[in-house]
Amino acid sequence: MIGIASIDPSRLVPHYSPTISTGGASSRTSEASNRLPSPPPYTVPDSVDAVLPSYTPIHRPDEVTIQNQPTCHLPVQATADPNLEYVYSTKNMTLNLGRRFNGTDCPSYGRNGVITGTLTVHSFKHAKEVSISIWGRAIIVVTDRGFPVLQDRRLVLYHTITLWELSKDSPRPKDSRTYPISFPIPTYARGRSTPLPPTMFATTRSIELEVRYSIAVDMYRQGFRRHERTNTAFYYLPRSTPTSLRRLTAAFEEVEDKSDEAVGIEWRMVDAAPQSRVGDNSSIVQFGLPLPLSYASGMTIPFRLTIISLDPELSDNHIRSALTVRLVRSTFLTIAKQRVQIQRVVATGAIWKVENTLGDGTQLWEVTGSLVGVKPGGEVSWALSGFIEVRYSVRMTLNSIGGLPGYSCEETVQMVTDEVTEEFDLDEARERPALGLIDQQVGTHPPPYFTA
Repeated sequence: MIGIASIDPSRLVPHYSPTISTGGASSRTSEASNRLPSPPPYTVPDSVDAVLPSYTPIHRPDEVTIQNQPTCHLPVQATADPNLEYVYSTKNMTLNLGRRFNGTDCPSYGRNGVITGTLTVHSFKHAKEVSISIWGRAIIVVTDRGFPVLQDRRLVLYHTITLWELSKDSPRPKDSRTYPISFPIPTYARGRSTPLPPTMFATTRSIELEVRYSIAVDMYRQGFRRHERTNTAFYYLPRSTPTSLRRLTAAFEEVEDKSDEAVGIEWRMVDAAPQSRVGDNSSIVQFGLPLPLSYASGMTIPFRLTIISLDPELSDNHIRSALTVRLVRSTFLTIAKQRVQIQRVVATGAIWKVENTLGDGTQLWEVTGSLVGVKPGGEVSWALSGFIEVRYSVRMTLNSIGGLPGYSCEETVQMVTDEVTEEFDLDEARERPALGLIDQQVGTHPPPYFTA
């Protein structure tokens, strides 16, 4: 919050005393009276012991307070210093979840993170119980012309703690009390063997998908008195890493020996299937990705294509124009016993080099390139068994060239948030939230790209 200056005129040294003529300038004086008052001019006295004007964060009725941080999506009332800490208050309670992290609007936690903070109860009048609840829900809503027609949800996290309860051994305190809060976030979803899914919100023209986490503090009172609650959403953004340590950038480094053994990359090559029976079906087209098929979001993912063909019309330019490689995110939703698929292209392939080798009347074409355009830390594979699954695949399409028919293939891959390096402290890094996942989306509007 930006403080607004409140100036005491008695402490200022004025330059002049403005006067208003009452002659024929009545219209000008009327116009001047409608203007906001100007701040009184002053000069800083030469004396070192002079008292400077006082400042206060309390604004006047004609002033506004500028908030430089967005508020959470859930309705909360923040007090204290919301620019520095996550603080949410009611009349009798104040929940403080610690200092703000990297400017996020809500508290953020990584894998195996711990929700820590304090709850201060200012008055226990008529109270019979104070408890804290932590929730996690996955929700799918189907809409028709903007109106919800079908909804399904899963509870992925639930935990409640009673901080104070009225009893013979625990009477109502007469003064305020502060209770520490510490809750380790579990690794797996409630009642499942799959990891806890990350926070996400996505919408298409007909479907809304949300994974939401929240923390709430409740004060229950005796009789017909209003119950008090303060709550806020929080982000769960778990980091993940590939299954092994490797240097995929070595495939593009300028070294003399570019063999697979020299750069330390093992490739998985698969045969592409012809899209039609017309043309030279004796050709062999193979597409390859480096093993293991687990890649960090934002890193350069190399690919390889080999073509063995007798077609003399093949050329460097033809192959470059006919080849398309994409990284596709497919989100599968199961609702009302129907499986819906939403697809979105998140990265496209760029060709680095096309080489040709002649031998025994055949041509061997080798194409190398990489997938670019993936947001760093913004893509991750995850699933909530039987409800939601986010899956990635690399699709290669080679359009027909002369007598060579079109070929295509698709390889399922795993996307993770971070790459492992020798200097990377894995345990420490996993505890930090993956902020790139905050803006993860699974659809576009329009079109919705639905496949039932």
